[in-house]
Formats: sequence, C-alpha cells, structure tokens
Amino acid sequence: MSVTTPRDVGLGCYLYGIAAADVVVPAELVGVDEQPVVLIPHGDIAAVTSPLPAESTLAGRAELMAHSHVLDAIATAGPVVPVRFGSVLQSVDAVAHELLEPRHDEFRAMLGELAGHAQFTVRARYDEQQILTEVVAENADIAQLRAVTRERPDASSYGERVLLGELVARALEAKSVEDGRRLLTELERYATAVNVRESAGLDRLLDVALLVEDKRRTAFEDAVEALAAEFAGRARLKLIGPTAPYDFVDAEERWA
Repeated sequence: MSVTTPRDVGLGCYLYGIAAADVVVPAELVGVDEQPVVLIPHGDIAAVTSPLPAESTLAGRAELMAHSHVLDAIATAGPVVPVRFGSVLQSVDAVAHELLEPRHDEFRAMLGELAGHAQFTVRARYDEQQILTEVVAENADIAQLRAVTRERPDASSYGERVLLGELVARALEAKSVEDGRRLLTELERYATAVNVRESAGLDRLLDVALLVEDKRRTAFEDAVEALAAEFAGRARLKLIGPTAPYDFVDAEERWA
C-alpha cells in the first residue's frame, strides 16, 4: 500500500477512517480544507475520505480539528475505525484496492467489535489549593517543615525546602492513587474497555478513556455526575464525548 504526503499528489484522497458501506454521512459534512466528505466503498466497508488539493499542508490545528470533527460526526451514525491524522492515498482506486480490498475482513471485524459503542473521556483534576491544604492537615511532618521554611530565609532553609517538596510530592502521589482508584473502580463498571492515560502536574488525578455501550450510556453519565458531586470542592471532573474510538484502535499496528 503506497501512502503518500500531500506534496506528492495533485489531488489525493485524505483518509479519516473506515466505516460500514451503508453508513449515512451527515448532510453537508466537510473535512480538511472545507472539502466534502465522500465514502469510497468496497464490499461491506467504506473509507471515509475527502479530496485533498496539492497545496494542502496538513500542518495546523484547524486540520487536526477537522479530522476529529469528521470522525466524531461519522461515529454518531455508526461504528468507525479512526485512521491517524495526515494519512493520504493517491487515488480512489488506491483506496479501494490497496487499503480496503486486502484488509476488508479485518476492518469488518473491527467495525463489528465497535458497533453499539462510543468513546468517552473523563478528566479529573484536583483543586490544587484544596488538595495541598489536605496534605498539610494530614501529615504532621509536612506541616512542621512548612512552618520552619516560612520562618527562615531561603538560603538557610534550602535542605528543609527540598525535603518539604519531596514529602509533598509523595503525599500527593499517594492521594491521587487512592482517589484515582476510587474513580476508576466506579467508572469501569460501565465500560467494555478502558485506557488510562498518563497525566502530569500537581493537580493530576485521572485521565481515562472508556468504550461505553450505547445502552449503558445514561447509567454511565449518571455515574460521572454522581462522582463529580462526591468530589466537589476537591476535584473537577470533565466528561468528553461521545467521540470516535480513538483510544481503542491501534492505528500504527492495524492500519499503517
């Protein structure tokens, strides 16, 4: 399969993903460079594409957002296997015969696995001031060191400040593990598959993608709302979705 970049073609086919051949594309859906979204079918499956002029660069946030917008729109109509951003084939024939034909059964099976599901992402972040207050209140050593460093100049309390930072980091890590486990234990009850992502920062708590069956969506959303109320004042929960199942398709291994 010959995958090319936009500069190599006069008018290529930009790829968003693979869907069922009978999926209904939302009316007036446009993608990268405001080009109309077109299905290229082969058997039971179809590539979700749009024309790509030679001058397109695929270098900006707008193009990435357009890519995601198309996939999320298609996902409202049926299962879709996302293709990584920036994937281009030279022609309609190349899409049909180099991509869809040799991988037809594999893609059809993947669509079957994803049918009736959508991805949701839950991002939980601590209220930094509140969580630091908790850490100080729950750890006598931290409270004592904090008092010492407040009363002494920076130069003469360097060692204590380093130790204080280490103790706070450990306490925050332990707290985020405990609270993250509480959140994840509740959320994963409603998911067919889960992908916990790495997150950073003092306020980090949980960043998780969940593949949720459509029939469990209401119960899942209710659970997120209940957890948001439980953690109110300590952490903020953000629910993103439904979206295409970006976290549950290995594009590098299963498509490229």
